[in-house]
Amino acid sequence: MTELTSPKEPRGKPSPILLVFMIFPVLGILAAVALALSESQSANAPATPLAVTLADTSLIDQPAPNFQLASLDGSDVRLSSYRGRVVFLNFWATWCEPCQRELPAFQQFTEQHSADGKAVILAVNVNETPEQINTYFDERGVSGLNVLLDQTLDVYNAYAINVMPTTFILDAAGVVRYKHLGEMTLDDLQAYVDGLAVDDGI
Repeated sequence: MTELTSPKEPRGKPSPILLVFMIFPVLGILAAVALALSESQSANAPATPLAVTLADTSLIDQPAPNFQLASLDGSDVRLSSYRGRVVFLNFWATWCEPCQRELPAFQQFTEQHSADGKAVILAVNVNETPEQINTYFDERGVSGLNVLLDQTLDVYNAYAINVMPTTFILDAAGVVRYKHLGEMTLDDLQAYVDGLAVDDGI
């Protein structure tokens, strides 16, 4: 009796079924890597609503959206009250490493310009408590900064922040002239002030 056997696949051509079973594990690994990257990027980032009015609108050469926020010392601060000065509107958080690295430059710049009143840094903290910020400052000896508390994320959303730190540079009329993504140095800060002085003929 002859045993019935299925025809053999030609050598050198893998079975389609085998290919299917090989593809599924590869797809699973790729999906797992993509999910891990997504979660790591969003773990510390504040959630933003799906509809952000200024998400696709450039603020450059536009009046900066006005706002009022509580400061770290408990007083209320309005952005418009700083007209007449160059304003660095910085969005930051204590968990953000580039934000951490630029704080000493901000402190030094603030000390240098506190007397002349020509420029000011408003450090808008994103979604952290005063206790968290004060503990962080005490541990690292940071002081003298104008810290504002955006605990509702209203200002964060109004300025359509998607990278931290992000700094908007406003001229004396309250118009956004530059947007700086990432860490700033003391030289960067002074260069922006000098550039605006030249542009405005001061």
